[in-house]
Amino acid sequence: MQDEKMSFIGIVGNSTKNMAFYMIKEIFIKAGFSSIYSNDNDSIIILKSKRDKQIGLINIMPKDLKSILNLNLNFNIVVYTNVGQEERIDDDILKFFSSLKNVVVLNIDESNCINLLKGNDKALVMTYGLNNKATITASSLDIGNSIAFNYCLQRELLTVFHDKIEPLEFPVKLNLIGKENIYNSLAAISVALCFGVDINTIRKTLIEIKGLERNMEKIYDNKFMIIDNKCINPIDYNLTFETVQHLKYKSIILLNGMGIDFGNDNLQKIIDIILNWSSILGIKNISFYIDKKAELIEEDIRKMFSNTNFSYNVFFSLRDSIGYCLEILNDDDLLLIMGNDILNGTKDILLKELNQYG
Repeated sequence: MQDEKMSFIGIVGNSTKNMAFYMIKEIFIKAGFSSIYSNDNDSIIILKSKRDKQIGLINIMPKDLKSILNLNLNFNIVVYTNVGQEERIDDDILKFFSSLKNVVVLNIDESNCINLLKGNDKALVMTYGLNNKATITASSLDIGNSIAFNYCLQRELLTVFHDKIEPLEFPVKLNLIGKENIYNSLAAISVALCFGVDINTIRKTLIEIKGLERNMEKIYDNKFMIIDNKCINPIDYNLTFETVQHLKYKSIILLNGMGIDFGNDNLQKIIDIILNWSSILGIKNISFYIDKKAELIEEDIRKMFSNTNFSYNVFFSLRDSIGYCLEILNDDDLLLIMGNDILNGTKDILLKELNQYG
């Protein structure tokens, strides 16, 4: 039997690094909870308040829903966070959502979300999104090098303690990049309000969040800006560029990292995407950092750029590629770092280099 002092919050999404999950955790810590347990990959975190109340946060991948269902946990709140990712609704997903009896928070801008609750007449559904049909939405959006909007609760909300929250609106600012973080923060704020967290605590927490590693991570933002985003396929590159077009900068220096597993087909598609976006975004130079084991890629890159006048360089040293990018970077420029795991560790090198520059 579930301990009455323990509440459970499930966050369902396609990423092991779920920003909504991270935001919720940080809000509760700011509200006075402490972390008393986390598993190896931080997908399960137990928080404890000074009054001995405990909250279990579980970041749930769709493939794990069957296992979670077998635990028979009584979730107080489940959030479905998928943003812009079509998820096939299989039997395990339907069984999980049909079993829920308490609050379910759904992104109404996802086409499949309502189908998740077919046959479930027990759950209390809260929807969030950027259309006026959502229970929770955002108004007065200002998306650029940071994000500002008004959180709007459009109907009465019942907390897990059965207290009523009347419709309300308050301003929120995020030191983050990307429209998806509006969705993430709408979900996180809603969960926090359901647990009675003070609005000022929520707002202070969100403005201090710097983002997750290699997830449109803003590494530096002073004379110029440096952003790092992990990209493993052509779709990731397009999505990154779509986000970047809302930022304010003069020109882009692009550092692209590719390991031995990239493949020629992916390389051609990615270079085509970069060249297609180059004039729109103002990309003035691309530096390719290549794994020494994949040095044949250098010749492929040369052939792909042979009919262009585009400025590019190829490096086999990560430190050298970073040094060159910093050397040609001007005030108000953007250094955009994109690529797979070969670029892990870039942040540490960059921060050391920036400290030397002063």
